[in-house]
Amino acid sequence: MFKIVSKKSLNPTVTQMDIYAPLVAKKAQAGQFIILRVDEEGERIPLTVAGYSRDEGTIRIIFQIVGATTYKLNLKNEGEYIQDFVGPLGKATETENLKNVCIVGGGVGCAIALPIAQKLKRQGAKVTSIIGFRNKDLVILEDEFKACSDDVVVMTDDGSYGRQGNVCVPLNEYFANGEKFD
Repeated sequence: MFKIVSKKSLNPTVTQMDIYAPLVAKKAQAGQFIILRVDEEGERIPLTVAGYSRDEGTIRIIFQIVGATTYKLNLKNEGEYIQDFVGPLGKATETENLKNVCIVGGGVGCAIALPIAQKLKRQGAKVTSIIGFRNKDLVILEDEFKACSDDVVVMTDDGSYGRQGNVCVPLNEYFANGEKFD
């Protein structure tokens, strides 16, 4: 069993949890994922490793409530337990020798983009982040991206926050202005 050490609602449909899983945290890297099962009867679902702390032995997951399993997971509170938590799985994102990068994420997909941006910044890369959402109420992780990026552009489809449009608009502007990302 794996303890939920923190739980935070990021918006009405997206939740962040830190799970105590020291063996997973010991080896986790940006770009990997875990598979969890909420309880003995539950199905297994994959979720992105949205962050980790080797010192605290925790893995951060961010999920959108879209079906029975994520609904059941969201009912769990700090101090409660998850049945199974397996990982890290998948190949870590390759970041070696990258000096000027653009990280692009949309909606809950920002959960996988953030640890990659953080790792690249720690390695000394210039990080430009473009994050997009349907509207202002769904914006997540903006402060976290600002903390690890040299430049952050926030886009909303409806223009209720940041700039209006999708993430391709500023990306194409960077290219049109001669920007060369690794």
